[in-house]
Amino acid sequence: MATATVTRSRGRTRRRSRYDALRGPLLWLTVVRAVLGIVAIPLAPGLFRDHFVVLVLLRPTKEVLLAGGFLVRDGRVSLVSLMVAAIPLLILGVWQFFALGRLFGDDIVKDRLPKPLGKLVPAKKVKALCKVLTRRGTPLVLLGRLAAFPSSAVATAAGVSDMETRTFLVADGVGGLLSFVEVVGAGYALGEAYEHAGPWLTGVGVAVLAVCAVLMGRWLRRA
Repeated sequence: MATATVTRSRGRTRRRSRYDALRGPLLWLTVVRAVLGIVAIPLAPGLFRDHFVVLVLLRPTKEVLLAGGFLVRDGRVSLVSLMVAAIPLLILGVWQFFALGRLFGDDIVKDRLPKPLGKLVPAKKVKALCKVLTRRGTPLVLLGRLAAFPSSAVATAAGVSDMETRTFLVADGVGGLLSFVEVVGAGYALGEAYEHAGPWLTGVGVAVLAVCAVLMGRWLRRA
C-alpha cells in the first residue's frame, strides 16, 4: 500500500512538472465555466422564450435538457442544434474537471485550492467520491451520468484517483451521450403526454424521472 502511494505521488509530481504551463489556464477556465452557469440563471426566463439554444450552451443541466426535449417535440428547437449546444459543457466541461483532478490532485484533497475553486470541488466530497470510485470503478463514471450524481465531482475524483485517462474519457463520454438521449427523450415523451393527456400526466412523469435519478444516485453511493 505504501509503495503504491509513493508511486502515485511520484506520478503526480512528474505530471505536474510536465504540464505546469497548463495549470493557470485550467484554473481560469474552471472559473469561467462556473461563471457561465451562474450568469445563465437570471437570464434563463428570457433565453428560454427567445434563445433556448443559448441557454443550453451556458447551462446544459438535466432540467434544461428535459425542457429541450419538450421543445424539440413542439418543433421550436432542432435536435441537432440542441446537441451541438450541449456538448461543450455537458461533455468537455466535465472532462475539464478530470484534468483539474489530474493536475491539482494533492491541492484538492488537502483543500489548498483558492476558496472559490475549493467550493466548486470541495475536498470532503472529492475524497468521499474517491472511496466510492474505488469500490465501483468505471460503472460509477458511466451510470453516474444517468443518475442524480455530481458529474464534475466524479470527474475530479477520477483524476485524483489516477483512473486511466482513456478509460475515463470513454466511460464518461458514453455516459454523457446516454444521459443526453435519456433526458431529451424523456422531455419528448412528456411533450407527447402533455398533448394527449394534459399537464397532470406530464407532472407525474417528471416526478417519476426525478425519483428514479435520485434513487440510482443513492444506490451508487452505497454500493
